[in-house]
Amino acid sequence: MDNLRKKLARKAARRGQKGMTLIEIMVVIAIIGIVMSAVGYGVMNYLAEAKVDAARVTAEKLASVLEMYYARHDEYPSNLAELTKKSGKSKRSALKTSDLKDPWKKAWIYSVDGDSFKLCSPGPDKKQGTDDDICHGEDDDE
Repeated sequence: MDNLRKKLARKAARRGQKGMTLIEIMVVIAIIGIVMSAVGYGVMNYLAEAKVDAARVTAEKLASVLEMYYARHDEYPSNLAELTKKSGKSKRSALKTSDLKDPWKKAWIYSVDGDSFKLCSPGPDKKQGTDDDICHGEDDDE
């Protein structure tokens, strides 16, 4: 008799569980969407900040290479492409052609004036002469 009660209780419990309703599924999907939106927004902000940091580091690298070129040739190159030419005993270039673009895939803006140079990236908005430009040299307009 005790087994029969247990069996009937299990059957009754199974009958009550028919699955999730459409509304419950929609609520779960909405919650997942909200969480993913918040996470995505945060990640995109960090990605934007990382690109700005990468541009600053690349500008420093390019400036170092330009200073080494100046030390060897007593003048700055007329354009950055000269730094990608292979030279010397090792036949290696100072820069790769990929180093000539900023993190936003725009060419670095390079100008030389005698014994000084200026190197700028248009920055995240990709427009030259705005507040978000990342520059190195001369006045260091950042």
